[in-house]
Amino acid sequence: MSDEEKRDRLRVDLSKLAFAKDGDAAHGGLLKDISSSGASMEFVYPLGRVEHSFKVADNIQLNIDGLQTIKAEIVRASDKRIAVKFTDIDEDEIIALIMAAENEVPMED
Repeated sequence: MSDEEKRDRLRVDLSKLAFAKDGDAAHGGLLKDISSSGASMEFVYPLGRVEHSFKVADNIQLNIDGLQTIKAEIVRASDKRIAVKFTDIDEDEIIALIMAAENEVPMED
């Protein structure tokens, strides 16, 4: 069974810059594989080193470029990425935000 077949929610092919925040600590990266229930985040560090203290069950805030800040709980964590489930937003609202972000047209200079 593929990962797609195991998922209970449609994933949006959209990557957004984001910061995962826990208190004063903030780590930047790309939020990907976004659905109405959660997303994965791959950390991006200019020097190639990835150091974070996030662990499963941590409650964090995601500051997402072009969207609002969303509260989330970490459901998986590795050296270079985390997976989260959204905790303070209903599915209709996150779908509307995702679709608006997906349809954004960059402004010309």
